[in-house]
Amino acid sequence: MDADARRPWLVLAFLVFVVLAFILGHRYREAGRPVLVEVRVVTATASDPVFRDGRRHLAPGETFQLAVAIRLQQRGKGTYWISPAPELALRGTETDHVVTSSWPEDDRILRVHWSTIECSFLGGELTADNVAQRLTYRAFLAPELGREPLVQGDMEAHNDDFLGELPPPPDPPPGTLRFKARVEVVANDEDIRPIQALSSPGAEALGGPRLAVISRDLAAPKGIDPSVGQLFLLPGFEVAPGNISAGEALVQTTGHDMAGLAERRIAVSSWTFAATAVSGSASLDPLSLKKLGTLSITARGLLSGGHSLRWGTKVRPGDLLEIDQHWIVLDADDGNGVLDLSDRVLHCWRRPPQSVRLIDALDIGARSAKLYRHGGS
Repeated sequence: MDADARRPWLVLAFLVFVVLAFILGHRYREAGRPVLVEVRVVTATASDPVFRDGRRHLAPGETFQLAVAIRLQQRGKGTYWISPAPELALRGTETDHVVTSSWPEDDRILRVHWSTIECSFLGGELTADNVAQRLTYRAFLAPELGREPLVQGDMEAHNDDFLGELPPPPDPPPGTLRFKARVEVVANDEDIRPIQALSSPGAEALGGPRLAVISRDLAAPKGIDPSVGQLFLLPGFEVAPGNISAGEALVQTTGHDMAGLAERRIAVSSWTFAATAVSGSASLDPLSLKKLGTLSITARGLLSGGHSLRWGTKVRPGDLLEIDQHWIVLDADDGNGVLDLSDRVLHCWRRPPQSVRLIDALDIGARSAKLYRHGGS
């Protein structure tokens, strides 16, 4: 074959080589890009600025920040962590990382979708047939937190959005919330489909140490344990009265009774809420309470032998009212010095805990209530 005849074949071979070289080079470069391996949500406060995973307890009103810690794998670098957190500790160990809020490539963008992990139900009655369903936790999108990898945290529940908001929480809001983040890598922030995506632990890690959990105490008067604030935002359930099978199903499904669920900040009942309020422990035996008498519920207020009860002498914060297994914690006088229907109380009754006026906590038709006190005289 003469030179003129070979020329087209040589040109074609050269073009094929160029194309293959481009494809192989592109694949080589793509294979060298960072790959998402693991995502954790970490939290920090002003009193403890180190960002940590797992559970964190906050004082009343103490603020917090949320951030993502991302573990990457990349050719030539192995695995390494990146995070906007200035200081990072995972599993209680200081962790080396690259401090950044950006993806480590100029042609890729990092965005974060924040969620809370909450119970699918606000509360109700537990039976042997519905325990597993009613205590299911899942992710609820928290769009108000934005899409940045470092955000200011907020104690706002989202599982009540479709039912309408519950009464306003105490100020500053207490409670327990769990957080999840979905990290996405995109070429453009308007892209719908990410190039890579990975989420931090979610509902499947409810009882594990990796899930980010914020529990904030209540600003409470003497007589009420501040840790009761950590039970706010949790679902409020009552085991069907006298239903032994419901109690057994609860333990079989979750591994805990209602006291255990309250201690682990997963769910709460009327009694475990009241027990925590007066003693700091959901396992308090109700038989340890001192009964102070039975009160009549009237338009004038709650009366003992026809007489009003004065705050500071006859009743005080932390005293308990009980009406057919519905426990109500006395919190604060409305200003007139006697126990009446406008006074502030704390309670949990088939719904998440609330701080309301006494009249709003009472069951319709209630005519009397037993008065109890924990410890002291």
